[in-house]
Amino acid sequence: MSSYLILDAYNVIGALERYRNADSFDAARESLINDALKAAGWTGREIYVIFDAHRSPGPERIEPLAGGAVRVVYSAPGESADDFIERLIGRLHGDFTVYTADFALQRTVLARSGTRATPREFEDLLDELPAVTRRPDAPRRYRIADHISAETRVKLEEIRRRAE
Repeated sequence: MSSYLILDAYNVIGALERYRNADSFDAARESLINDALKAAGWTGREIYVIFDAHRSPGPERIEPLAGGAVRVVYSAPGESADDFIERLIGRLHGDFTVYTADFALQRTVLARSGTRATPREFEDLLDELPAVTRRPDAPRRYRIADHISAETRVKLEEIRRRAE
């Protein structure tokens, strides 16, 4: 079964200091894409980086990187990143995690049996990568999730949701 990480890109950029401190908006975008490539290589999960381009005159664009392990998406005119993400999670086969601080989108993700995560949790994931790919000043953290099966993670997530 496939497993996906989906980034609400501008939401993540706006929420994390590592991107807000970039020299330019283009540099922040490139840094996020590079981090997605690192995360895809280490986690083995397919990653979608969704940029809100609904005010752009160009058509929807999907740029596959690293053999399709990362897909950078620019939404179509008149379509927000949230709209694209909602459409995407409706057609994915497998488990998925959406990184966003947008409460409405988080509720949609939960309603579609996905996992919601905050931008800070994406930063935590990046900090857990081996020293070669993460910030050198961030210590490696070990998580239980790294040592349990996908099936067990799904069952634990179901239990967590029932407790909310």
